Amino acid sequence: MRPEERRAVGTLAFIHGLVHGTILAIPVFLALAWGPEFRLEPLLAGGLAAVAYVGFGAASVPFGRLADRGGTRELLALSVVGIAASLAAVALSPGLPGLAVSLGVLGVTAGAYHPTALAYISRHVQEQGRGMGWHGMGGSLGVALEPAIVGALLALGVPWRAVVAGMTIPPILAFPLLALQNTASAPRSRTASSLRHDLRSVATPAFVPVAFVYAFAGIAYWGSLTFLPGIVGTASYALLLALGAAGQVLSGHLADRPRPHRTLFRMTFAAAAVLTVLATEIPWLVAAGAWTFGFLLFSLEPLQNTLVTQTVPREVRGLAFGITFLSVFGVGSLGAVVAGAMLGRGEQGPLFLLLAGSLGLSGGAALLSEKRRRSRGPG
Repeated sequence: MRPEERRAVGTLAFIHGLVHGTILAIPVFLALAWGPEFRLEPLLAGGLAAVAYVGFGAASVPFGRLADRGGTRELLALSVVGIAASLAAVALSPGLPGLAVSLGVLGVTAGAYHPTALAYISRHVQEQGRGMGWHGMGGSLGVALEPAIVGALLALGVPWRAVVAGMTIPPILAFPLLALQNTASAPRSRTASSLRHDLRSVATPAFVPVAFVYAFAGIAYWGSLTFLPGIVGTASYALLLALGAAGQVLSGHLADRPRPHRTLFRMTFAAAAVLTVLATEIPWLVAAGAWTFGFLLFSLEPLQNTLVTQTVPREVRGLAFGITFLSVFGVGSLGAVVAGAMLGRGEQGPLFLLLAGSLGLSGGAALLSEKRRRSRGPG
């Protein structure tokens, strides 16, 4: 990558880390703070987490469309300011209803990030797969560090409201970093078009299966990660997320090679196979399987993002990424609710088998997308 590309990707990777780290600290708070304080049953805990996830997904489409019209830096600034403000609201929330509303707002403001940043990388970084990989590694490092720090502070007895207040620091720091970057890129000169026209441009025969790639992967993603801190412990949870950082970089390099859809298919099915190991409920197998699953699960993201850039026109990629994140967070949030219901009935083994099946469907959709792309092309 060129120096200016590296600087831009570095800034975006930092913000990516704080976005994912913030969202994936929610399961730690559920396990160590909110669950005991509010006496949450697993189903209600899953529903509370889903409020943030649904907000994240719902924001992705409108912000993706805005990203196609320009103002990358302004949209990213709005996202980080909103994250800081909503975290402050979480810290000050007087009870469970206020907490739920604040988490919903947190999801919406965090949801503005992905379609904006990924559309920028897909348009302005020549080695897209590598850029996505390093960007993804930043996300995974944030995911590994922030939940680990949160878990350690809560275990030491620091009040959860103080911990949440401290989480406002990274988004506040991100604001001046954005001011120093020249990322105001998506061409403002693009002629405005109707939403119907843009949706028709996005909904190519090859892209429709991509939405299912994300949706089925999202069900497995949130169905597993929301409750893994309570199953394997917060330390193992932090380790599996850290291993995901290495997987992101490796996957980013693989995404630049020919036929990334085949690599995605194989890695998706490998992750599904590991989930079946978690279904054994044998403690040491579950712990080792969780670490392997973390590496594989986060390896999927750069390869999935490459599918988007291969199947939709350049000028509507923000909207396309918005739709994919609506799939992974909006539809995928059902995984957290289903997991909460099944764990509440003591069905841990069947849950992981169900999530493995969902990942298998995701891998199959990737192959279908490539088959359609080769037969009909991106348009």
